[in-house]
Amino acid sequence: MFIKLIRISFFAIILFSTNKFVLSISNMQGQQPQPSTTRSFQSRNPFNNELIAEFPFLSNEELTQKIEKSWEAFKHYRETDLASRCEKILKLASLIDENVDKYAQIITEEMGKPFLTAKSEVQKSAVHCRFYAQNAEKFIKSEIVTTEHKRSQVEYHPLGPLFHIIPFNYPFFLVFKGGISALLVGNTILHRTADSTPRCGKAVEELMIQAGFSNGEFQNVYTSTEQTELVLSHKYIRGVSFTGSTRAGRSIASIAGKYAKKAVMELGGSDPFIVLDDANIEKAVNLAMTSRLSNCGQVCFSGKRFLIDSQIYDQFKDKLLEKLPSFKVGNPMNDDTQLGPLARPDLLANIERQVKEAVDQGAKLIYGGKKSEEPELKNGNFYLPTICEVEKENLLIREEVFGPVFTLIKVNGEKEAVQVANDTEYGLGCVIVSSNLERAETLGKKIDSGFVFVNSVVRSDSRLPSGGIKGSGFGRECGEFGVYEFANIKTVVINE
Repeated sequence: MFIKLIRISFFAIILFSTNKFVLSISNMQGQQPQPSTTRSFQSRNPFNNELIAEFPFLSNEELTQKIEKSWEAFKHYRETDLASRCEKILKLASLIDENVDKYAQIITEEMGKPFLTAKSEVQKSAVHCRFYAQNAEKFIKSEIVTTEHKRSQVEYHPLGPLFHIIPFNYPFFLVFKGGISALLVGNTILHRTADSTPRCGKAVEELMIQAGFSNGEFQNVYTSTEQTELVLSHKYIRGVSFTGSTRAGRSIASIAGKYAKKAVMELGGSDPFIVLDDANIEKAVNLAMTSRLSNCGQVCFSGKRFLIDSQIYDQFKDKLLEKLPSFKVGNPMNDDTQLGPLARPDLLANIERQVKEAVDQGAKLIYGGKKSEEPELKNGNFYLPTICEVEKENLLIREEVFGPVFTLIKVNGEKEAVQVANDTEYGLGCVIVSSNLERAETLGKKIDSGFVFVNSVVRSDSRLPSGGIKGSGFGRECGEFGVYEFANIKTVVINE
């Protein structure tokens, strides 16, 4: 029944075939259509697919009211001093820390992440808030530039209300990852969570209000796909931040461009995980498992294409086959569970489709490739860790695979590794494993990506820019870069 609910018209469909939802925006001219009546925001537990809660789409009238409220809030909030903004953000961090288990349970219930991992996501959100509050003055204070004028300076001002859209895989942290820097500089936010994690969005809005963002500075909105253009065309909306699939990002970016609205896109990835011939095999396999299996493989910058040097290929494969059986698949609320369910039934169906089609195209399935057969897990979206060996042309290489599937590719030396790594529409992250750091760093300069991590898995860090190139998007979050993306960087020149 749930699968049927998510199949709506071709021109207004939201598909979740990757780590982030795929929005296909209809060609809307003239009067804006009302929100779809065939589906809603549904919170279902991926462990058993039971419905927890359901929230209707906003009407166009309700959505317009929220946009206008965001504008009125912005007019006041932009005039507040930096210290008071930081005070609210620090209070927000404290409130998060006081309720870690509460929010972690909501995350686990809505998208299936193991509870201990969900707790880490919540805690990371508080750390992120404190980072910006503690570095605010350094990031956005005016800068004097020496010129022939009496005084020249660069100032950082807010743009206005922003439309902030996130996916299901990190439904708590991703609100803060891009949102806190925008609030810090003085913008206001209309936040659209994934339609399978509505309780997370609601919980964050309540947190924001408790922290003092109580006048409309942050509002959670349950919008339909058809309403995307309504929001971005509104004169009060000044930008859009989207984390999601490449297909969806292209649609949203095209609408933003149509109305000359600033856009930041962090999109899909098919990250290369390169293991050079001098790598420590044990370490390489441990890193590979961490990268591929974290969050049940539902991470945009996890390793997805494992490019293993031919000289150590068999050793790597054998060690991976040895370790995978001990990886604990189970109830995500249990402390010993390492791999929970995929977030929704359609994601499970898509992984099954991808593996089947890949095998039909010549991929060799050497481990897994099926749902869990454990009685306790039969009603959930559980897919076992899977290994496929492929040649360079295969669906598992062309498409982003958002689940616990290892795609192994044998390469002959560094030159071929770079060629295969870059032969993709994506450019998000890359891992290189080698005992020679200079060699790995030199190789990393040749990879077309926004991240390169040597001997560790790719992770976002509040202190470092986060984002991709090519089909993986544009713009950056985190660090000072996250502040400047949605700031009016204003030049001020003063003369006698």
